[in-house]
Amino acid sequence: MFYINGRFLTQPMTGVNRYAYNVCKSMAALGQPFTLVCPKADFHDSYDVRGLNIVHFGFGNSHFWEQLVLPLFFVGKRDYMLLCFTGLGPILIRRKIMTVHDLAFIENPAWYTRAYHILYKFLTPLSVKTSRHIITVSEFSKSEILRFYPFMKPSQISVVYGAVDKKILSHPGCEETTAAEPFALTVSSIDPRKNFSRLIEAFKDIPEAKLYIVGSYNRVFSEQNNISGSTENIKFLGRVNDDELIRLYQTASCFIFPSIYEGFGLPPLEAMACGCPVLASDIPVEREVCGDAALYFNPYDVQSIRNTFLDFLGRIDELKPLLQAKGAERHRRFSFEESAKEIIRLAERCQHE
Repeated sequence: MFYINGRFLTQPMTGVNRYAYNVCKSMAALGQPFTLVCPKADFHDSYDVRGLNIVHFGFGNSHFWEQLVLPLFFVGKRDYMLLCFTGLGPILIRRKIMTVHDLAFIENPAWYTRAYHILYKFLTPLSVKTSRHIITVSEFSKSEILRFYPFMKPSQISVVYGAVDKKILSHPGCEETTAAEPFALTVSSIDPRKNFSRLIEAFKDIPEAKLYIVGSYNRVFSEQNNISGSTENIKFLGRVNDDELIRLYQTASCFIFPSIYEGFGLPPLEAMACGCPVLASDIPVEREVCGDAALYFNPYDVQSIRNTFLDFLGRIDELKPLLQAKGAERHRRFSFEESAKEIIRLAERCQHE
C-alpha cells in the first residue's frame, strides 16, 4: 500500500507543493491506489482534493507532526511505502521515498533564517540516510546531493522532473500572446537566490520598459532581498491567483528568470506553455530545463541582464516567434503523467526490496 505525506495540502501552493500536488493528481488519474495522510487542519484553498483518498491523523501541523506524529500512523502496519514529495520525510520511518528538490540551504546559509538552516541541515541528511530511495527534480540537483552527501550512491537517486500544471495547459488561448501594455514579467518567491536585486538594478536604467514582479515573501528566507512598493517602471504585484498569473504570462512581452540557484525552476516552463518568450540565467539547471528555448544572461552581471533584454527588445519581431515556437516544443518534453509513472515504478520496486 502506498501512503503520501499530505502535510503540504495545508500550505500555500508554492513550487515544491505544486510538484507534490500534481504528482498526486496524476497518480490518481492513472488509477494508482494511495492514501494521503494529513494533519487535522484546514486545507489551503489552492488545492482541489476531489477524488483523492485522504485520512486525517494526529494533532499539530508542523515539523513536529511530520517527524513525531506521522510515524505513529504506521505503527503495526507492514508492506507499505511512504512517499514524501516536499523536501523532508520522517526520520523514524525507513520504508519511505523522499524528494530532495535542492540543497540551497547548504550552498548559501545566508539565504535563509538561522532557524531554518539549522533545522534542515540537521534533518535532511538523516531523512536521506533513512530512506529507501531519493527522488530529485534535475540532474543538477542529483549532482548536488552527491556533492554534499558523499555517503549516497548515484543508483540511490532518481531524477523525476516537474512539469507545467494541467490548469495552465488547458487554459483557453494559452499559447496566444497579446500585449496590451508592453512589460517584462518575472515570477518567483521573494528570496535572495532569486536575484531580484540585480534584475531591478538592470531595469532602473531602462525607463521606457516596465517590469512586473509576481511573488510573495516566506518567513524561512532571510530579509537581505526584501523589495516592496513600485517605481515608475517597476511594479511589485505580490502573490496572484493562477488565473491572473496565466493572464500575465500571456500578455507579457517576455519572461525573465534571473535566479542564481535552482533545483528545477518551473516558471520558465510555465511561461513557455503560455507562449511567452523566456530570458533565463545561464546556470546549469536552467540549461537543462530550457535547452535552446531561451536567451541566456549572466545572472551575476547587471549589464548582461540589461543587454540581453535590450537585445530581445530590439529584435522582438524576429526573436519572439522563434522563442515561442521553441518554448512550445520544449515544455511538452516534461509531463506529470510520465513523472507519476516513474514514481509508481520506483515505489513498487522499493516496496519489495
